[in-house]
Amino acid sequence: MMQNKKETLINISAALVTFIVQMFISFWLSPFVVSKLGEEAYGFINLANNFVSYASLVSVSVNAMACRFISVEYNSGKIEEAKKYFCSVFIVNCFLYIIIMLIALIFIGNIQNFINVSSQWVRQVKITFLFSFLNMGVSMIGTVYTAAAFTMNKMHKTSLVQVISNIIKSILVFSLFMLLPSRIYFLSLATLIAGIITFIGNYIVTQKLFSHFNIKIYYLDFHKIIRLVKSGLWVLISNISNLLLNGFDLLLSNWFISSVIMGRLSLAKQIPLSLSSALGIFSNIFSSSLTRIYATDEKKDLIKEAQEQLKILTIIFSVPYAGIIIVGPEFLNLWLYNSHYNTNELKEIYILMILILLDIIISTYMYSIHSVFIALDKVRYYSIVLLIASFISIISTIILLKTTSLGVYAIAGTSTLILGITHAIIVPGMAAKMLSNPITIFWKSEIKSWILLGILCVIFKFIKTFMKFGSWIFFAENILILTFIGYLISVLSILNKSERKNLISFIKFKK
Repeated sequence: MMQNKKETLINISAALVTFIVQMFISFWLSPFVVSKLGEEAYGFINLANNFVSYASLVSVSVNAMACRFISVEYNSGKIEEAKKYFCSVFIVNCFLYIIIMLIALIFIGNIQNFINVSSQWVRQVKITFLFSFLNMGVSMIGTVYTAAAFTMNKMHKTSLVQVISNIIKSILVFSLFMLLPSRIYFLSLATLIAGIITFIGNYIVTQKLFSHFNIKIYYLDFHKIIRLVKSGLWVLISNISNLLLNGFDLLLSNWFISSVIMGRLSLAKQIPLSLSSALGIFSNIFSSSLTRIYATDEKKDLIKEAQEQLKILTIIFSVPYAGIIIVGPEFLNLWLYNSHYNTNELKEIYILMILILLDIIISTYMYSIHSVFIALDKVRYYSIVLLIASFISIISTIILLKTTSLGVYAIAGTSTLILGITHAIIVPGMAAKMLSNPITIFWKSEIKSWILLGILCVIFKFIKTFMKFGSWIFFAENILILTFIGYLISVLSILNKSERKNLISFIKFKK
């Protein structure tokens, strides 16, 4: 148990570095690309990513639980069974991707029949979609090469790979836009190249951790695939629900409002999505830790581990969340200075950003709880609830778009409201009952997280009155001050005396 904790802390440290790098890249990449393309053209980049997400649902039932089953078999001493899962997933993913790509090529060839796109953008949008689907293949086939780090609780190795690929991606984007005439597909091309680098890096990690794991056709076991599909089917339903809640917004904007508003919504999503992406990294780390505990029959420690993970997520993310809420307008004024937005447009982007951010905040304060469902292989209960919530959300959004003047605010706000009720109230109660504990056990931790966020917002708002934000230098200085104060308050509020001592010891050890 102690070794597991040490490895998890190392993984968290690496994830923090990845988080900082991703935030920095998103910080400058989005306004840079918007300034080169314009908000309408920029919106098609994220729309392409959304369509890839729709298509990738085909493989979710196979891939969603792959790492979990490989980890359970490996940590239970059943190495040959783990190898069968490893090889079977790889081979099936190759087959599925061929089918997906054939359908994608037909869709891309007739794309103007499915979405609203100006004639001047059609060719570039088609190429953008093509690169996005090619990157999907690289990611999909490479899924199995993340299993080794997950199984061995060495997620810091894949974090390093992610940092390197993100840096290369940003360099490529900058170079392409500066050296060549601007094209919509430049970002997708850079993402594809970064995806290939990630694939190679994860392959090398796997060879070091799982040197005896190789792709061999005779390891293909359809019984293993069937078992994965049965378990992963519920994750598929969960992912469909999440897409309806969060990934359908750009398409609804394109259909019901305009491609310009779609681009504006896409821009508002960038910082929240970067935080969500970083959150996903932590989710994999925590899921790995919980799965290892489950595999070794230490089920009594699951609740304690999940609660500790919630504390960590609260401490790490509450400060940037409060910062965005309080100094968001000042940030947008500087961030989008060269994008020629007027005051009302910037205000609209800020409101949309906060609405989307609230969605991410709610997800953050229950992420470790979601990992409990994965560890117990009881995702179906979570999925059913989320599916019902998603249908309510999408129907409500369409009704509001048809009957009110809320426009894009209806798209951004409805899913947040529905998700809030689902994730903040229903899901934690379900997890508690599955672990045969009082229904309020996770609610108490969640309430503490929200109280901390509220306190930070009040304090930041007060301190802000004494600050100037006229330039990036002033902004950076102020953010450093708020960050220091925020994390000091977070650590003192969330961690008990013993936990603070352990944290100090860990920091000294890392130094």
